[in-house]
Amino acid sequence: MKTPFNTALLLICLSFIACQKEVSAPVIPVLEVTTMTSEDANRLSKDIRTKVAAEVHPSLELILWASDSLLADPIALDMDEQGRVYVTKTNRNGSSEFDIRGHRDWEINSIALQTVEERRAFLKRELSPDSSEVNDWFIDMNGDGSRDWKDLAVESEQVFRLEDTDGDGVADRSQLFADGFNDVVTDCNGALEIFDDNVFMGVGPDMWRLNDKDGDGYAEERTSISHGYNVHIGFGGHGMSGAEIGPDGRLYWGIGDVGFNGRGPDGKEW
Repeated sequence: MKTPFNTALLLICLSFIACQKEVSAPVIPVLEVTTMTSEDANRLSKDIRTKVAAEVHPSLELILWASDSLLADPIALDMDEQGRVYVTKTNRNGSSEFDIRGHRDWEINSIALQTVEERRAFLKRELSPDSSEVNDWFIDMNGDGSRDWKDLAVESEQVFRLEDTDGDGVADRSQLFADGFNDVVTDCNGALEIFDDNVFMGVGPDMWRLNDKDGDGYAEERTSISHGYNVHIGFGGHGMSGAEIGPDGRLYWGIGDVGFNGRGPDGKEW
């Protein structure tokens, strides 16, 4: 349940975030594509629909547009002017998306954190290689024999683009649009909004602007237009979410108890 205590609505004007210090990340395109025949896509759509006990009004029809053969574990989605659907996906599990309720001994230190870099230092300290045996709840994601902070940078957040290429009403193509969001302090990517040729994705500690300049379906250009989110270790799923362009031309999204610490173009700290 959303309350003023655990959810604060952030208002970021596009002209404001455009003035932030831009940090671009080099990207090597990975054209990961999954396709299905029209027959297979429609067969799966009908088969899965029969197993879903959902009741709709007689004037409406419920159809499965895309099966998990094209995309699993979706979080946020938006559609562009060509009818293509962009969907964020997280590969993170309980070991790399922290929930303070599972680490009560971290609570006081977490509340005291003031910046993203302080969070980074805290995680490196708590998840040091020397504490590998103590942190037996953690998973050795990189397989180096040590359960430490390096395992936080293994799983990447991703964005996929789904299409109905033959116009029969069922998606038959999926392509990886963006990945590589796997820093030690990276959160799940719960915010997504498309505006003109820009794909805005909120994955703490950044709001990213993604662009596919060469038209190959992969965002080789990405820029952090606002930085400083995901300061605290709060409740799971309380990160950046619900991105939307308002009628005033501003970009809105929500964020919970993970917090924010950034500066405006005038140097004021928020």
